Amino acid sequence: MTDSKREVEELRQEIAKLDAQLLATLDKRARAARRIGELRKDQAATLPLNDRATIRALVARGAEMPQESLRAIFREVFAGCLALELPVKVAYVGPEGGAGHAAARARFGAGSSLVCAESTSAALEEVSRRRAEFAVVPFETSIDGPVQATILALASSDLRICEQLEHSSELHLMNRTGNYADIEKVYATPSDHALCADALATHAAKAAVLDVKSPMMACQIAVEDHGAAALTTEVFGAQLGLEIAKRNVVDRGADRVRYAIVGQRPSGRTGSDVTAIVFTVQDAPGSLLDALRQFAERGINLSKIQSRPMEGESWAYLFFVEVAGHFTDRALITAFEEMKRGTRSFKVLGSYPALS
Repeated sequence: MTDSKREVEELRQEIAKLDAQLLATLDKRARAARRIGELRKDQAATLPLNDRATIRALVARGAEMPQESLRAIFREVFAGCLALELPVKVAYVGPEGGAGHAAARARFGAGSSLVCAESTSAALEEVSRRRAEFAVVPFETSIDGPVQATILALASSDLRICEQLEHSSELHLMNRTGNYADIEKVYATPSDHALCADALATHAAKAAVLDVKSPMMACQIAVEDHGAAALTTEVFGAQLGLEIAKRNVVDRGADRVRYAIVGQRPSGRTGSDVTAIVFTVQDAPGSLLDALRQFAERGINLSKIQSRPMEGESWAYLFFVEVAGHFTDRALITAFEEMKRGTRSFKVLGSYPALS
């Protein structure tokens, strides 16, 4: 055996020992997470809000592993352990195997109890009726902005946003072989087909596109049929052994989606928070300026404002605003008190850690 071959063999043996150490460490972390869950089983369910900052700090300390790979590894570890620490039911919007399902799984782990809801209102209803502890609902897209249906549903609810997360809405053509030439038919939900209609007409012009109820069903069919491909997210296709034959075939390209995690209880402070509010103003000159001036006078950064027509009222608007800070901050408390006096209606939707 040459010296180089001998060194490679020794390194392989060292890697095997390191893998065993990693496994032992992961098991130890899982036991600690499960124990936290046991100690807190009689307490109200609350999310650990510093996970994102902790992962960011850990990634920054890495020297050899590529940062994106390291970030993905820690996200999976944290999500998997959260499912042990917080074994709760979580509602998400959309079909099984869809983007909403993938976003909920990314935060709460593959082992968590995730239930689908047809709409944001239905997902929030699961939490309001205490059939689920949290709901993961679409909050904003990088292309279309804030999701109005979600804002309206939250405005009429007593629930609070307690965390936000960002997730990609990419859809891929996935099959058993990863070979694009093997695709004879594509299984997709009608809504996903509509998002990828032009791409499918171009890249899979000779393939029949067949409707299914959910992306998960599409994946299950593609596993059994050599000539079939599923239009799906990567996480669920890979889970069933499918490979990507054509990456991200959404017509308008990659769309980042911000999701709100909604629960019964408000979140605590982290030191880097955002607060969302909605309000309506009086029909009088300067009324909107008077409301927004409360932030400027106190040095509060207003990061987003959007208006939309109020249903059932002519030329009346609901304003959605995000500002820096937690709703318990003294500056926000005084600003909100002044706004309540000068507006027709006012509501805090929640405070949550910033995404930075």
